Amino acid sequence: MSLKTTATLCAVLSALFAGGAAAETLRIGTLPAADSIVLQAAADEGLFKAEGLDVEIVPFKSALEIGAAMRAGRLQGHFGDLMNVFTQNATGIGQKIVVTTTHTNPEQRAFGFVTSPAAAEKLTSLEAIPAGTKTAMSSATIIDYLLDRMAETTKTEGKLENLEVKQIPIRLQMLLSNKVDTALLPEPLVSVVASKGGRVLWEDKGLNEALAVVALKNDVATDKVVASFRKAVAEAARRIEADPEKFRGVMVKKGLLPPPVAPQYTMVRFSIYQTADGLPPLPAPEEVTRVGDWMVKKGMLKAVPAYEDVVYPAAR
Repeated sequence: MSLKTTATLCAVLSALFAGGAAAETLRIGTLPAADSIVLQAAADEGLFKAEGLDVEIVPFKSALEIGAAMRAGRLQGHFGDLMNVFTQNATGIGQKIVVTTTHTNPEQRAFGFVTSPAAAEKLTSLEAIPAGTKTAMSSATIIDYLLDRMAETTKTEGKLENLEVKQIPIRLQMLLSNKVDTALLPEPLVSVVASKGGRVLWEDKGLNEALAVVALKNDVATDKVVASFRKAVAEAARRIEADPEKFRGVMVKKGLLPPPVAPQYTMVRFSIYQTADGLPPLPAPEEVTRVGDWMVKKGMLKAVPAYEDVVYPAAR
């Protein structure tokens, strides 16, 4: 081997050891929810890349589709809810929550129970809902859980008849076309329905729940990756709040905010959580227990997962 060849080889090896081998692409599945803008912004603004991460955001229309992609090994992580994380862990897809993108807060609506435009006149309150009223929903998701939490906190148990509609856009269209009277939806879809004449009968502001989270598979979630991922998302959250108009346009472009309601939509805020890094708090042990108990009662799980099995310790 010549001196020139040896020198070249040494230079290549030195670069690899100094900077690490090329980072694995983290494909993160997302849903068309307003708070997923933090992931889109972190990717588009180069914030993941600045932290040494190669992240690709992959949009999906339903949690069911994300679950299938996770099982097929097409994703290294996903945006979703605690139910998705717990279920996937129980079926052998080990993963842990590393970021909460939305937690309930008295100052900001994340989910709401709304009527169709045609039903708004007769359904003026939860008390006015007759037994057997159909509501478009998706079982084994945060929607299912929040419907039960709504019933518990408003004493409306037994009034609603669930109509399974997995894809969020289809749920929205069924409501707007008056094919179903009610639905529980995330923002900005609640605002969309309200702007079309629907009535908001309930909001999640009074609850204490981690609503949307990001989980990474155990084989890619290391202290370094988790810390870098959180730092990038936290910076994205800061930029969104500092320049909401810029990111309002991004949300429209990404299909997270319909153009007709964009001017009136109240942009997601993060400083309301008053945490050290500006991100919503991670699920607390009591939240994991409450959701886990609900899933066990529904027959979705055999046992409540241990907290440390579903929340990454270095993220706390």
